[in-house]
Amino acid sequence: MSSSQPFDAAIIGGGVIGCATALNLACGGMRVALFESDGLCRAASGRNAGTLTMLYTRASLIPYAIRGREMWRDAAEWLSRDAGFHHRHGMELAFSEEVTEELAVQHRLRSEAGAPIEMIGGNRAREIEPALSGDIVGAAYSEVDGYAKSYGIGILFHAALKEAGVTVHDGTPVLGVEPGPGGHVVRWAVGQASARLVVMTSNVWIGKMAAWFGVNFPITIRVNQGTISERIRPLFNSILRVPNELSLKQFEDGTVLMGGGRGEHWVEDADKGDAQQDISIVKSKMAGAAECARRVIPALREGRVVRTWTGYEGFTPDNQPLIGPMPGVEGVFVAACIRSGFTIGPFAGRLLADQFLGREPEMPIFSPAFDPARVVGMEPYDREASAQIA
Repeated sequence: MSSSQPFDAAIIGGGVIGCATALNLACGGMRVALFESDGLCRAASGRNAGTLTMLYTRASLIPYAIRGREMWRDAAEWLSRDAGFHHRHGMELAFSEEVTEELAVQHRLRSEAGAPIEMIGGNRAREIEPALSGDIVGAAYSEVDGYAKSYGIGILFHAALKEAGVTVHDGTPVLGVEPGPGGHVVRWAVGQASARLVVMTSNVWIGKMAAWFGVNFPITIRVNQGTISERIRPLFNSILRVPNELSLKQFEDGTVLMGGGRGEHWVEDADKGDAQQDISIVKSKMAGAAECARRVIPALREGRVVRTWTGYEGFTPDNQPLIGPMPGVEGVFVAACIRSGFTIGPFAGRLLADQFLGREPEMPIFSPAFDPARVVGMEPYDREASAQIA
């Protein structure tokens, strides 16, 4: 199946950033096709915890995260649908004075970038959340935190994209992009389509896609993990985090979502990730997350773990995003490996669309710090130095 009429833009990657870019371009008058190998927002965008936080967003991305969170809050205005936004306070917890001091240094950078974060003591943390352990010594606290319902966002985007006139090719792995009439030809198993502009937002697959053009992006792939409990009585309202170990939230139905667990888990190829994952690490991280959660909220001992799952996150060598032109290729652009990508996604999509529509973006999106060309020739991200970086 081929499209006889060229598209103005082809978006490859149906996560939040790809969907938001396609939606904004279509609303700006472009004829847009969106390609996704699975269902929309079924990979990292749907498997993450939906947390909208400043507490572990990189300082350089804080202004983008603030606006992204606001857009999730106001999703009814641009998505024409409620995305399940919930305002919550957030706390990053420390069990020692040493870690408290480390958090103070890291969060000073975020505060300077505009994040509303303050350091508080353990007693103040327990005033806010009485169920917290008495072992908590200090915390970084933000009144601006919360979550959206990541597991359902693909359904919402699918409806909005259809209404905007976007041609959605979900369940359609793209096999390549080549020069062609009017710009480029996007090929898949049973067809092809021409587009003047190509934007690739496929995150952990961006290295393979760059290879179509002879470009080497050294992308490292981390396995992220989520674990959820059965329904239990309400215990806490804030979004909680223990550095390098755990994120924790309780939903309105009583289930508790635990993100992370001790130790890092990496794979070499996202397409072979299920086979490359080490099941012993998956089990260990699940057990570690549950253990840490009980240390944070002792009353969580009354709940049982129901399910765990994994997803993938791409890391560049310098832990900064890839946003900008594909090196040496006219009309092809990249937007991938954006940390806190779920939070930032709607705003990044709006900024990209403004850039391509010839409008002045609200914030710079083609920044030298994000230029994909910078990583060519770099050594891959150092897995041994993967501790939290502000």
